[in-house]
Amino acid sequence: MAGVLVLAAFQAAGAAEPAQEVHPDLVTGELSNGLEYQILPLAGREGVSFRLLVWVGSQAEGDDNRGIAHFVEHMAFRTTRRFPDGEMDQAMAKAGAAFGRDHLAYTGRWTTTYHLDLPSRDPAAAAMGLDWLRDVGDGLPFIPAEVAAERGVVLAERLDRMWTGEAVEEQETAFHFRPEDNLGPGGAAATLRAMTPADLKAFHAKWYRPDRAILVVTGDVEPKAMVAELERRMGGWAGAGARPRMPDTPDPEPPEAPVSLILPPTRLPAQSMACRNAPVADSEAAGPEDDLLEDVLLEVLNRRLARAAAAAPGVYSLQFDTTGQYDARQVACVLASHGPQMGQQALILAQGVLRGFAVHGPEQGEIDSALAQQRAQARGALTERANATAAETADELLYSIPAGRPFLHPHQMMRRVSRGAASLTPERLIQTFVALWPGDAPPTLSVEDAGLTTEAVVLAWRAAAAGPLPPPIAAPRPIDLDLGSAGKVVRREALPEGAVRLTFANGLVLNHLASDRAPGSVEIIIRLGPGARQLSAADYVTAALATNILPYAGIEAASYAALQELNARWSWNFDVDIGEHGLWVSARSFAGQVTPHLALITAHLATPGFSDETADQMALLAAHLEQENRLVPSDAARDAFARTIWPDTAGAAGDPDTYRRLKPDDLKRVMGTQLALGPAELTLVGDITEAEAIEAAATTLGARPPRPPPPPGPTRPPLDYSRAPDGPIVATHRGSAERAAAQIYWPRPPVTGLKNQAAALALSELLEIAVIEETRRRRGQTYSPVVDLDGGLDDPHDIALYVEVTPDAASLDEVTAAVLRTARGFVAAPPSREALDQVIRPILSQLEAARQTDARWAVALASPKGWDTARALIDGLGTALAELTPADIHALAGPWLSTPPIIVLARPAPPMGDAQ
Repeated sequence: MAGVLVLAAFQAAGAAEPAQEVHPDLVTGELSNGLEYQILPLAGREGVSFRLLVWVGSQAEGDDNRGIAHFVEHMAFRTTRRFPDGEMDQAMAKAGAAFGRDHLAYTGRWTTTYHLDLPSRDPAAAAMGLDWLRDVGDGLPFIPAEVAAERGVVLAERLDRMWTGEAVEEQETAFHFRPEDNLGPGGAAATLRAMTPADLKAFHAKWYRPDRAILVVTGDVEPKAMVAELERRMGGWAGAGARPRMPDTPDPEPPEAPVSLILPPTRLPAQSMACRNAPVADSEAAGPEDDLLEDVLLEVLNRRLARAAAAAPGVYSLQFDTTGQYDARQVACVLASHGPQMGQQALILAQGVLRGFAVHGPEQGEIDSALAQQRAQARGALTERANATAAETADELLYSIPAGRPFLHPHQMMRRVSRGAASLTPERLIQTFVALWPGDAPPTLSVEDAGLTTEAVVLAWRAAAAGPLPPPIAAPRPIDLDLGSAGKVVRREALPEGAVRLTFANGLVLNHLASDRAPGSVEIIIRLGPGARQLSAADYVTAALATNILPYAGIEAASYAALQELNARWSWNFDVDIGEHGLWVSARSFAGQVTPHLALITAHLATPGFSDETADQMALLAAHLEQENRLVPSDAARDAFARTIWPDTAGAAGDPDTYRRLKPDDLKRVMGTQLALGPAELTLVGDITEAEAIEAAATTLGARPPRPPPPPGPTRPPLDYSRAPDGPIVATHRGSAERAAAQIYWPRPPVTGLKNQAAALALSELLEIAVIEETRRRRGQTYSPVVDLDGGLDDPHDIALYVEVTPDAASLDEVTAAVLRTARGFVAAPPSREALDQVIRPILSQLEAARQTDARWAVALASPKGWDTARALIDGLGTALAELTPADIHALAGPWLSTPPIIVLARPAPPMGDAQ
């Protein structure tokens, strides 16, 4: 819901006064021109990150210039005082920063933020970055021709960001909060088309000023020297005239009686809401630990609501939220996600839980459990912060500013919990809840369902409120994961670089590598079972659906909701996929939690909880796929491509009818038969000793029965593009008639050899820059073209260079032709040395950053190609990239891009007649 914002905090014209307690290493201050800064030194961390926050967004706009704040943000990436058009991208690339990844910006309702991440602390690169940020402040010339081209880009982005439930969400937000809370940065097409360079220049001059901005710096920097550099580079930025303030908007008025709104069923899952508008509590009476009080209250309430939702078929989730905060009013809401015809029942279910809490309050055990989770989060933050990149830390610091919460060290977080715990009594939580959700405040009720009336919704709510309290739902009982007797190691093999490979009696292979790159963190990878091509097409499709649902299916002994509550103090999530070499499970764990984390993953693999709840999930996924394929051009194109080229595998796996046809028992069957065959390998890399790794493996995967070998038999041939038709694949969609998409594939056999693989990576990046230059920067007809390699370079099947563009429908053929001409340019001539260098440096920076992570080495140690081969690839790919010449790119691109591409076009469907 768009209205969920901490609105009061954003109203400030600048940062709030520093909190009583902040991170001890955070250096804050103000330059001579009023520009505030926050510098967090991160000793030994790679790179330097800058974030410039300007207190301006769509709230500063009027009806005659909707979208202008976002338009101004776009122009900062065109010509600036120091960087003529195109030169900025080249300068950033020389520093190892890539546009869209390390160099980007966001416009919101209250702020616009500019992000720059440099891979090293090179002073020249940092000076260049600060020069650009200074230009953002007062060095944008708004050249008419560039404004005209970028206007098309802004309009294209507006189309790209349309989504199915947008109109319904706007109605919902205006009803429960205020119409003004729908002010997004996209603006209106009419006002965007009418804006002149002079309009943009005037808006920029008014709002972009140092006394309305904050600069965040993180990385291996010396604060005193950085402040001097900031003063030198940014101190000359000045604002003219009085400091402006964004216009105020009146707080939402509470209704005099319960009111309801019936929304047309649009979103999947459907969402219904009940809200109450109450006065904000006296801020002077608020204690320093009130944030903790609210966090604990929400945790207790939302656990109860989750239990109620899990026990009610057709109700997917219930959640209480308090983020609609204004100057003098606060709007608290309960949000229900549900199936068809269940909105009213879901809200009444939530009402019963909240009524019970207001009467009986929480048990002390619930408070203790929520406090334990707060402590666990603070302990987890110690590991996460220690291993976060400069960019991740900069983002966390940046987002704490408008949220109005101090940026604390994890030790301070733990002390905060300890100080506040004593005052968190059941009585105080009831008092706080009643202030947020007063029983005498008339609710606003929105239900996303067909066949209801507003009167019926209000009557049902009133009747339920007058009825008896529903009985509480008991918390889930702890479960004992008995996975078998601990396994024994029967063989140990030392590998290069300190890695070891251990074999257990049941056949499990454990790969282990201790590392100090990320203290307190361990990467987990499990590879088991036959690969995709060793399964029949039908079993592959079933396995693909099973792995899609497996992380959220629970286990036979406990539902997903029960597991979430029982393990709320730590993160036990995992990802799972099926590929060429079997089932691939990956997770990141804290060092002390590897054994329970592995136990839960093993239980999911051995006893997946595919049940009636899974059938509901599959029906919801089917409806979601069908809706997206029908309404979103790029999804319609992707679906048409898969159905045409790989109808029995990828096409069937993405077909909504497959989700309707298969049953939970089909998923169980494939997990318990085909995917239960073949070898199992566990890889643990990180802050874990060999003895600890053996113990974790022995009591989980090593305790399971031996896995039978797969039966001998032919494998399906590798994926290829042989079903490509002679002409374009044409799809239609029923979304906005303005939207369209083109996807273009140039297939080829597998790329072999490090040199050719490096050239393929570079060619993909070169083509992306060229397509962006032609369709976005020059023509202004697309927002975010995508160029990628379809299929991994390491997989033994055909791959393709892939381009996706999403212009407006009227420009589809013209933009598609421009992409094809751009690709032919790589056939006609090699790229320039300068162009090649522009893509090589960011790729090398990215590869070097990956080398510093345990995740990269875990993938290498788990590689079916073997540790030696995988290490050679890691070490050799960067060398091969650095040695590439334009002739190497031309030698690969010539034959590749000369082949006729597969073109997929998604156009709006013709208007439907009255009878239809």
